Amino acid sequence: MEYSTLSVLVLAIPIITAIFLGLWGKRMKPMFAGIIGTVATLLSTLFAIAIAYKYFWARVSTASGYERITAVNFEWLKFNSNLSIDLGILLDPISVMMILVITFISLMVHIYSLQYMKGEERFQTYYAYLSLFTMAMLGVVVSSNIFEMYIFWELVGISSFLLIGFYFNKPSAIAAAKKAFIVTRFADLGFLIGILILGFGAQTFNFNLLIERLTDPTSANLIAMLGTSFLGVSAVTWGVMLVFIGGAGKSAMFPLHIWLPDAMEGLRRYRHLYTQPPWWLLVYT
Repeated sequence: MEYSTLSVLVLAIPIITAIFLGLWGKRMKPMFAGIIGTVATLLSTLFAIAIAYKYFWARVSTASGYERITAVNFEWLKFNSNLSIDLGILLDPISVMMILVITFISLMVHIYSLQYMKGEERFQTYYAYLSLFTMAMLGVVVSSNIFEMYIFWELVGISSFLLIGFYFNKPSAIAAAKKAFIVTRFADLGFLIGILILGFGAQTFNFNLLIERLTDPTSANLIAMLGTSFLGVSAVTWGVMLVFIGGAGKSAMFPLHIWLPDAMEGLRRYRHLYTQPPWWLLVYT
């Protein structure tokens, strides 16, 4: 298979699974829905392995290393002749490794949850949320431009909100989901502003061109951004700092860490069953 086909399948399988289980999951037995979600994630993992094999072993690297491959790309929103938002899939050594990591860990979570979440009323819905989360994380690492990455970034936030507040009949879970959502929205606002600063300054959202224009000392875009300042700080520095704030919020870095302890609410469901929990339960709680 070509890179375009493989990469589209890796992303399409979890989102199709999420939609299918979200709409029709309640009409099937819970364990059957869980198996569907797990098998779908297994397929994504196998396609991710195929991409990694094709990228790292079945082809010869260039003298400068492994090249960036734009597997899919099409124009979505056009602002002017130079600036547009595209939707695409970019494969490089980091993104290829990350789709392996994401699909494999997601597969382990799906398998573990078959027993951990057994007996829950909304078991099928939980697996729909997991599939949505998997697709969103995959989209973040393979996006070909920074604005597309922001779209998937927000889908990760929505998925987190849904999973943290899964036990919506518990006030503590509702409060935890709201807290996580609100705190990360402040961080993501900074992320969005940073993206707009860098994108309009470099006249592109494409990662390849963005890196090229903002790292070349002779680039007219970089010179113009360095010459534009606010509070004594250049535009390019503001853009990078605001993008970092977005990552800090989602990663629960100080001082945007306050949502993370409450987000563990959903993992406390079995705590009352054990006076001395086994070591594996302590790790997960």
